[in-house]
Amino acid sequence: MIMKNLSVYVNSLSQISVQNPLCNDWTTVPRTFPGERLVVCSDPDFKLLLPANVVRRNSKVLRRAMVVAKDALTKSGLSQVDGVFTGSGLGCVESTEAFLQGLVYSGEEFLKPTQFMQSTHNTISSVIGIALKCNGYNTTYCHKGISFESALLDAFMQLSSGKISSAFVCGFDEMSVTYHSLLCRSGYFEDGGTGFAGESAAGGVISTIDGVNRICRVAAVRIVYTNDKALLAHTLSEALSDAGIAVGDIDAVMTGINGYPSNDKAYFRNLDSLNLGCKKLGFAHIFGESYSGSVYGFYASALCLQCSQIFSVLDLEKDKPLARKPENILIYRHFNNKDHAFIILRRC
Repeated sequence: MIMKNLSVYVNSLSQISVQNPLCNDWTTVPRTFPGERLVVCSDPDFKLLLPANVVRRNSKVLRRAMVVAKDALTKSGLSQVDGVFTGSGLGCVESTEAFLQGLVYSGEEFLKPTQFMQSTHNTISSVIGIALKCNGYNTTYCHKGISFESALLDAFMQLSSGKISSAFVCGFDEMSVTYHSLLCRSGYFEDGGTGFAGESAAGGVISTIDGVNRICRVAAVRIVYTNDKALLAHTLSEALSDAGIAVGDIDAVMTGINGYPSNDKAYFRNLDSLNLGCKKLGFAHIFGESYSGSVYGFYASALCLQCSQIFSVLDLEKDKPLARKPENILIYRHFNNKDHAFIILRRC
């Protein structure tokens, strides 16, 4: 018999980012990047964390994926997970570029098969499955700005319905100089903005298992594609109902405000229309903007609930004090003001 409505808990978190990797130093002394438009991840010494042949054969994003996954599994208290759920807007874009450049410059001769094999989006999830010895459910979502949320929604549904009992959920994106210039020309990274482009490599183990580490609870995940404010409000209402709370119970909302004018204006308009007057938080000024960057919003929000405090570096409204320790954090992300995602995390 399949059990319904099981509680889903975050058991562990791990990150490699523009901040110091595999730690939470950023909560007190974050690295800053004034004037930078593109900042890549600060990688650990992979030679100390992975076998030499693995380091040699795998691209940068794949090394990050294996290290983050293994670190999260170790911290979770579990020996294995039932599924791997990955969100990636660009996949292994640097391997893709290298393969295509090889086609052009070598006249389609002497091509490196490794670059082709490592060029697809789902290579990341496959490598994680191998690293964690997980032969179960394995999937990748490449839905641009809501890639991570799509992966989390799938995992949340699988877990809450009882089909699996544990999962590694993650978001990975790398940003090459070439692709960054294309996104700048397309307007994704606007001129005059104060934000910076980054990369993403983070994730965590979530499960319905008793007796293991618990950081917080994933209470609701909802995604909607709309331009209609009424439908957006209805989707938030459904998420609140799923979580068993009212809008007044939300202590803070983690947003994707990133310093780019059109993106941020949409956030402020939508938050006003949704009557979300609680404290606003942000992660993009700490970790940078990327398609799956919201994984850092999830990671930072869960850490706030675990530590029972809102870290000052995340606070976009320092003049609005909290009346209590945070109990419920809403994570709200939009992409082009069309794709909208709501995630509600609750303190255990």
